[in-house]
Amino acid sequence: MQFYSNSAACFMLNRLTLQTTLSSLLLLLLISGCGTTSVQTTSADADSTQTSADADFVDQQLTAVEALTELEHIEEASIILNGLNFEQISIAQKTRYILNQARIALAVGEGQTALDWISGEYAYLLDGLPLEDQIEISLMRSTAFELVGRPLSAARERIFLAPVLNEEQSEQNQEQIWFNLQLVPTERLKELAEYESSPDMDGWLNLAILSQEQSSDLNQLLKSVELWQESNPMHPAAQNLPGSLQMLRELSLSQPSQIAVMLPLSGPLVNAGKAIRNGLLSAWYSTQQSGNDTPELRFYDTANVEDAVKLYDIARINGAELVIGPLSKNKVQQLIDYNQLDVPVLALNYADTRASKVSNLYQFGLAPEDEAIQIADDIWQQGVRNVMVISPDSQWGDRVADAFISQWQLHGGSITSKARFNRPDQYLNNIKYALNISDSERRHALLAQRLDSDLEFEFRRRQDVDMVFMVAFPAQARQLKPILNYQRASDIPVVATSNIYAGQQAPDKDQDLNNIRFVEMPWRLYDQPEKQQASEAFQNSIANYASLVALGIDAYRLYPRAPQMSVFGDVRIQGVTGALTMSDTGRVIRELDWAVVKNGIVEPAPFLDKGNEELSADL
Repeated sequence: MQFYSNSAACFMLNRLTLQTTLSSLLLLLLISGCGTTSVQTTSADADSTQTSADADFVDQQLTAVEALTELEHIEEASIILNGLNFEQISIAQKTRYILNQARIALAVGEGQTALDWISGEYAYLLDGLPLEDQIEISLMRSTAFELVGRPLSAARERIFLAPVLNEEQSEQNQEQIWFNLQLVPTERLKELAEYESSPDMDGWLNLAILSQEQSSDLNQLLKSVELWQESNPMHPAAQNLPGSLQMLRELSLSQPSQIAVMLPLSGPLVNAGKAIRNGLLSAWYSTQQSGNDTPELRFYDTANVEDAVKLYDIARINGAELVIGPLSKNKVQQLIDYNQLDVPVLALNYADTRASKVSNLYQFGLAPEDEAIQIADDIWQQGVRNVMVISPDSQWGDRVADAFISQWQLHGGSITSKARFNRPDQYLNNIKYALNISDSERRHALLAQRLDSDLEFEFRRRQDVDMVFMVAFPAQARQLKPILNYQRASDIPVVATSNIYAGQQAPDKDQDLNNIRFVEMPWRLYDQPEKQQASEAFQNSIANYASLVALGIDAYRLYPRAPQMSVFGDVRIQGVTGALTMSDTGRVIRELDWAVVKNGIVEPAPFLDKGNEELSADL
């Protein structure tokens, strides 16, 4: 029986360059490993056959692993740990081994691996450990749930752990509970609340539900939270609200009385500017009809203005306490470069450069690159690892495809091939090349030539593609998907950005898009009161620029809570363009819903049923 590979230990001795007294201890442990002969035994009972020297050696290596992990030398810790023979060490050592494997897995973002160690077949070895160890295991399990996209399970784990945490741990844990619950769809929270018997869990669920349902109405949200506190005085969150909810009253008292809106209301972009204006007005009227205070809106035409900073100063002098706009990227960049924004700005586009945070500037738009990033995150979480990319051979197509590829490679995923298309007559050859079918056909032609005979031939595509990521407009996608099917790739799932959907149901045309899953804003998937109101008031804008009307509506919903969103990552507004959060650089991030084409009809559909399985387990 070999407890450890001496060559690995010696390799580690040459590699480690640690500091402090702990470093010296590690080096001594590794030296002892290099000088120890591999220990062999033939007994299956490790506890009864381990000599004192054997046990000491393994304990030394486990201590080294724990020290290295604490110092964040994860690769070195993993080499030492994996050099131990798990089946041939004692029960106590196996427990330490399991915990170390879980710590290392979490350190590199492998949540499922961590769960396999602490909640899988070896979980029984962790029973009966001291409370301190049980707390660590529970926190690791909740972190692992978060990494694999199971926020509800993570929140549940943390809620039941909360009573045994110290003050510092409790505050951090409570904020993470709230963050996790904001990621769970409202309907799922409601379904779980119907069956929940734990007062603490039930209280958290109801607080999360009202937060999501009232996310677009600051005043109503504040009233609902205060009423919840009165109804649940002994709940942990009632006594110490999550930080983002504590800020609601401050926000309600500091809302602007006058807003300047900078949009192109003439010139080439007049229709886009008016569509956004109509969305803002629709939301403004709706707020007024609800009995809430509304600010004065002053509109400034940017069409003939070269310098956005000058227009900004005019609005500020005229009494604006907030600016919404401008729309063009170059004018947004002008404000970023100015960097002296006394009056906050909610820009309606993103600058080309992802600069660091600019004080009082927030950026909100409908960038397809953000959709590509979300798709990469979502499919990685579902276990996809190898992707083929199909995109237009254009600056726009490259920008969207590159956003996906960068995020995908950041996760560690592989791009098996790319098919960049331009003209329809190129589609077939581009896809054949990406699927390696062209190589298969060339091999057949060469073999037939050498044998001087007609050979029966069935081409084969490459087998290492888990999924296809497609960037295409409807007319393009309706040709590309049938080509994929014909080239023996009908069994490969296809995901896409919202560009493949024209926004109106067209069953006859969209039969060719069957089974494609794509991300889409709720505005284009569901019948909503806001959509009905805007349609009645601004019919022309809805018919041709619906997405920009939706942008205007969400800009109005977003501005009251922008300062809160810039401070707290758990603030999540359920908008008509998606679920809205904000990065630490002030960029608003949209999380879109998933949809699928079935029999030519677009219908909402969760990406996979993993969340429903999680709910079933919790019930």
